Amino acid sequence: MENTSAPANDSEWTLADFLSTYRYWAVFLSSLLIAVGSQGLSTVFPVISQMAGSSAQTIGIFYFGSTLGWVAGAFLAFIVAGRHGRSALISPILVCAVVAFAFLPAPVLWGSPGFLFLFGLALGALRAAFPLAIAIFLVGGRPGKIEFGCALTLMSTTILISAFAPVGASWLYGLDLGAVPVVSAFLACLLLAVILLVPAGNLAFDDAPRRRHKPLAPRQRSPLLVAVILITPPILILLATVGIRLFQADDVGVSDSSIALLLAVLVFAIALAAFVYLAYWVYRIHGELAGAAPSQRLLTPLAAMLIAIIVPIGLPVLVMTLGDLLNERARDRGRGKAVSIAWLGIWSFFVPPVAIAMVQNAANDSYVVGADRAS
Repeated sequence: MENTSAPANDSEWTLADFLSTYRYWAVFLSSLLIAVGSQGLSTVFPVISQMAGSSAQTIGIFYFGSTLGWVAGAFLAFIVAGRHGRSALISPILVCAVVAFAFLPAPVLWGSPGFLFLFGLALGALRAAFPLAIAIFLVGGRPGKIEFGCALTLMSTTILISAFAPVGASWLYGLDLGAVPVVSAFLACLLLAVILLVPAGNLAFDDAPRRRHKPLAPRQRSPLLVAVILITPPILILLATVGIRLFQADDVGVSDSSIALLLAVLVFAIALAAFVYLAYWVYRIHGELAGAAPSQRLLTPLAAMLIAIIVPIGLPVLVMTLGDLLNERARDRGRGKAVSIAWLGIWSFFVPPVAIAMVQNAANDSYVVGADRAS
C-alpha cells in the first residue's frame, strides 16, 4: 500500500520522530529539573536573604540581576545554540552551580548585594537559555506547524510541573530554617541535568530521522462504546464523592458502611479497568494506523502508550497528531476532513473520551476506504 503520510522530505522531523530520540527526552528531563530547581529556590530565596540580614530593597537586586540574566541567556541561546546546542545548555548550568556552591559554606553572604546580583544574573541566564534553545533545536528539524507546536507544548509542561516545586522547597527550608537544604537540592537538580545532557551529543535535529514502523492489523471499534468505557469512571467517581459527602453529613463514615465501602472498591476497580483500556487503545490505534499505511508521523505503539499515561498532557497531544494524520490521509484520497482539528483540540483537553471517539470514528472510515482502494 502506498505511504500517503510520510513527510515530503526525509530530513523533515515529525512529532513521532522527536519523541523517539534520547536527545529530546534528555532536553525534556533536564529542562524539567532546571525548572523545578530554579522555581523552588526562587520561591524561598527572599526568605533566605532576609534571614541573612537583607532588606526588602536589597533583595530587589536579585530580581534586577535575574532580569539582566534573561538578556544574557537569550544572547547565549541565539548565538551558541544553533551550532553548539549542548554547550549552550550546559555552560549556564555550570556557571550557576559554581556561584551557588561557592557561597554555600558561607550563609552570611546570601544577604550580600554583590552576591544577590551575581546569583540573579546566573539564574536568569539559565532560565532563559533553556526555552529559547529548545525552540531553536526543534525548528532545526524543519517540522510542520502541528509537529512543532505539539513538541514544544510537551516541553512546556515542565513549567506546569515546576509549579509544585515551592511546596518541596518550603518543606526543605523548614528542616533547619537555613539555605543549605534548599541550595543542595538545587545543586542536585543541576547535576542531574548535566548528567542527562552529556550523553545526548548534538542536540540539534539537523540529521535525518530514524525510520520506524510497527504495524498491527486494523480493527474497527464502536466510537460510542469506546467513549462510554472511558467516560464512565469519572462519572462514577463524581457520584461516589457526592455519596461519601452525604454519608459524612449523616455522621456515618465510609468504613462504617459495608455498602459504601463495597461501592468505593467497585468504582476503583472500574476506574483501573478503564485506565488499562485507555493504555490498550493508545497502543492499538498507533499500530493499526501504521498497519493501514506506514507513516513517520506515528510513534511505535509502546512509546505512544507510555507517553499517554506518563507524560503530562501527552494524551491530548497524541490525539491531536492522530487527527491531523487522519485528515492528511483523507485529503490524499480526495475526501474532506476526517475530523475537525479545532473541536478535537477542545475535547481532547476538556473531555478526552469524546476526542478519542472522534479519532476512532475517523480511523474506522480510513480502514474501510483503504480496504476498498486495495481491493
